[in-house]
Amino acid sequence: MMSQFLQEDAEVLENEQVARNVYLMRLQAPGIARACRPAQFVQIRTDAGQSPYLRRPFSALRTDPEAGSIEVVYDAIGEGTRRMAAASVGHRLDLLGPLGKPFVPSATGRVLLVAGGVGLVPLAFMAWFHRERRDDMVFLMGAANKGRMPDMDRVIPSDLCRWLATDDGSLGYEGPVTDLIPEHVAPDGTQVLTCGPHAMMARVAEIAEERRLPCLASLENHMACGFGACVGCVVEYREAEREDHRYRRVCIEGPVVDAHAIVW
Repeated sequence: MMSQFLQEDAEVLENEQVARNVYLMRLQAPGIARACRPAQFVQIRTDAGQSPYLRRPFSALRTDPEAGSIEVVYDAIGEGTRRMAAASVGHRLDLLGPLGKPFVPSATGRVLLVAGGVGLVPLAFMAWFHRERRDDMVFLMGAANKGRMPDMDRVIPSDLCRWLATDDGSLGYEGPVTDLIPEHVAPDGTQVLTCGPHAMMARVAEIAEERRLPCLASLENHMACGFGACVGCVVEYREAEREDHRYRRVCIEGPVVDAHAIVW
């Protein structure tokens, strides 16, 4: 079944650089702000003309249902996102959302949030949205270097336990963020949630499987439509109840998936 979503003409309220080539944009989109949940995403049309024709998917970082605003974080790496980076306050963008299936935290035990790069976004939203579970959450954040690490005080709650890692050691632990997982597994139960580069999430899933920990991943496959029509974002599952369900659409059967069930 196709998920229900809204289309809104959203005004840019804020658009600031928070790391090298990484921006945080706040948009006025009241309907989407009220409906959006962690790991759900919006499809943004970056230009009213013909290029770039396709919308871009962005997970929500945080919403303010009362003010009617939604924040997204994006990496300015292509034509569409570079246009977003140039958008000033008052500019309007066409949004579709919220789309996809959200993260749902476990009822008890530790919730370990493992993020890489802009993959921090849906995990940060988990912490903002599920305030009642925040004391049980630990946020592990990895980036290539200090310059690519966002100001964490800007993107996650100040009272959230956090540990940082950079590949070159310029900030926090030197090495992949996945190295930090074992020391933060709680003996009374841990649920692992992850989002980031494909190789990082594959390693997170591997570590979680070795330790028999439940693990959910928010996938970042390229999407064209965002609501299941184009079948351009499929992922292969290890086990399927029937052969024609071996490949599933990330946009409507994800982006949150059981990390142990898919072929990395």
